[in-house]
Amino acid sequence: MSVTFIGDVHGWSSRLDRLLAKLTPPFLFVGDLIDRGPDALTVLRRVHGLCAGGQAHCLLGNHEYALLRGIGSAALGLRADAAYYAAWHQRFGGAAVLQSCGVDSQDIDGLRKSLHPYLEWMARMPWIMEGREGKQGWIAVHAGLDESPLAAQVRRLHEGWRHDDGHPAALFDKQRAFQVPADLPEECCIVSGHTPVTDAVITPQRILCDTSGGMPDRPLTAVVWPEGRVISSES
Repeated sequence: MSVTFIGDVHGWSSRLDRLLAKLTPPFLFVGDLIDRGPDALTVLRRVHGLCAGGQAHCLLGNHEYALLRGIGSAALGLRADAAYYAAWHQRFGGAAVLQSCGVDSQDIDGLRKSLHPYLEWMARMPWIMEGREGKQGWIAVHAGLDESPLAAQVRRLHEGWRHDDGHPAALFDKQRAFQVPADLPEECCIVSGHTPVTDAVITPQRILCDTSGGMPDRPLTAVVWPEGRVISSES
């Protein structure tokens, strides 16, 4: 069935509200709901509600991944990692989440308390999703796939955290924006966010829909599949 892919929101609730007002579900958020923008809690509340209501799904992005690695996750059996937390706070834009939650960087317990309604949900976010309509299909992964055989990549990503190596390329590697598996069927399209582009990229085998990069002067973009229609928060 038709689905609308929504690029990296990165804590900008006003953009998200403007975009959603122009769309109809179902939606697939490609990850990175948090960091950089000022309204992480509002974005999490809105997207969590859509997912709970069966109107949307959300992939795990590298920013959710970094947060979970940094503060730990009881649901995943992850201990807090101080180095990852520092990177999340200082380099990933996590300071904006702390401000949204009204806590400072030393108050990890306060951060966990503020994010409590969403932490287990984030821990369960899939690393990959697939769909099709007739002969056409799509595979969505936050940063994309590489050129190695498709089936092995899909299988590994469906198992997600079981194969976590501390820096999963399918969530982090921007080179994947320009790659597809060598054996990708012609009628299948890889969809991702992660790598910011000025305008959404839409080809028969590749969709890139992160036009914001979390920056204050960029729009949030959605791509309606399979028709390829692009909708912007600012148009």
